[in-house]
Amino acid sequence: MLKEGFVIDGIKWIIGQHPPKAIPLCPKDLMELEPPTRYEFVETKLKCEKCGKTYSLPRSVEGEREYVLKDINSRTYKTMRFINLDDEAIPIAEDKTSSKNNKFFVVSRLMESKTGLRLVVYAGEKGKEEKTQIFVEPEIKRLSFDQKDLHPTDVFTKLEATFSDGTKASQEKKK
Repeated sequence: MLKEGFVIDGIKWIIGQHPPKAIPLCPKDLMELEPPTRYEFVETKLKCEKCGKTYSLPRSVEGEREYVLKDINSRTYKTMRFINLDDEAIPIAEDKTSSKNNKFFVVSRLMESKTGLRLVVYAGEKGKEEKTQIFVEPEIKRLSFDQKDLHPTDVFTKLEATFSDGTKASQEKKK
């Protein structure tokens, strides 16, 4: 049994299964709406057989059905996490932590990419858009950051990476 419906372009819609199909309902009495003619690919109106009201659509009935499915899907896609396979960066591990007062956050992700192993650290103040994004690349012994985000010293006093051969790279706030 369906538990939720959607209002799009002033009409209530439910999604039928197998295959998924958008089904329009009369906003007033929830009767399934039908186009006045059989030509859904050109018809831009839907009619309720119960109350007699006709509803205009911004596109053909067939086009509106497709649009409704795409609109609902796009809202689902916004909640998804995407892995960038173009850069072939595949997450291996992730850890998240917050400060004791829960004001700041740090997220670290260990990634395997075509350039090798990479640690990406995101840090900042919770609730704020700005953050720092730091990259640690052990194979080339590099510590860098995303120039478009906050500088690491805007978040940390000192940041240091020590690589397996003893080489160090750091960023430190100037006094």
